[in-house]
Amino acid sequence: MADPTNPHDKFFRASMQNTFIAHSFFEHHLPTPLHNALDLDSFRLENSTYIDNTLQETLSDLVFSCRYNEDTGDSEARVVLLVEHQSTPERFMAFRVYHYLFNMLYKLLKGRTKKQAKDKLPAVYALVFYHGKQTPYPYSMCLADCFDDPLGIMNELFKTPVPLIDVNQIKDDELKQQQLLGIMTGALKYSRARDIGHCLLWLLENQNSMDLSNHLGLNFVRTVLNYMLDVGNIADIEQFIKDGRRLPEPVRGEFMTAAEKLQAMGEKKGREEGKEEGKEEGKEEVAVNLLKENSEPRFVARITGLELAAVIKLKAQLEDG
Repeated sequence: MADPTNPHDKFFRASMQNTFIAHSFFEHHLPTPLHNALDLDSFRLENSTYIDNTLQETLSDLVFSCRYNEDTGDSEARVVLLVEHQSTPERFMAFRVYHYLFNMLYKLLKGRTKKQAKDKLPAVYALVFYHGKQTPYPYSMCLADCFDDPLGIMNELFKTPVPLIDVNQIKDDELKQQQLLGIMTGALKYSRARDIGHCLLWLLENQNSMDLSNHLGLNFVRTVLNYMLDVGNIADIEQFIKDGRRLPEPVRGEFMTAAEKLQAMGEKKGREEGKEEGKEEGKEEVAVNLLKENSEPRFVARITGLELAAVIKLKAQLEDG
């Protein structure tokens, strides 16, 4: 499974547990015929993992199961959502997706009961949700293009490319129309911005146009705030907090709670950096005193913990007067 400590993966998973966002995701990103044939109310996020160790750093094992509409049938179709959260695109992503799919299907096959032995395997649909820094995605998502194949032998076997959603290519006007899904996607899109302050406020202002009185809506506000403040950089925290005070309730309350934590963390970091700076100055003072007593630089470095090069530099400064 994917690295559980990765903040991008954790944010995407937490967002997709919101039923409204999950439904919006499938509505926007599944082919229309497939979307219309599925019973969205039956979507269920599976806990099983189908990814082996070689894929742990590349793909997230978000697996949803869903029934067909009554007029289509009563079996289950499995929709597989694969999340690429690396900053560098993967040349063989299409191959990795198919590796994932067949690994999953094999485990399903081996896990069947005797009663299910003659049943066919469920249909599977996969897509890649990509928000890496490099955009547009530079590699082909056609499995056939992964092969050195001058005769085109693989073209007939693997014709259809794996669907890929590059969030960096989705315009902000389109994100606004996607409501909560657009906010989730926008958070991922701008997570690597040099200053996420303006981006985060824009996302929060967009949330204000929605009904956030329900528990899930407010939970999502917290999820977005925690994610972006965790992975992003705020250039001017005081101005960021000042601008955030203009947000109406209930978003403003959630914003101020998160902003106060951010401010406290910044002050703590400043104190710790000051202490470290003081410690460093103390070491240099001890080193200078030892050097004045004609101690060898290597001895001084060992006693103070300073780098030998730094001690030699101090000695040169003393000799220069």
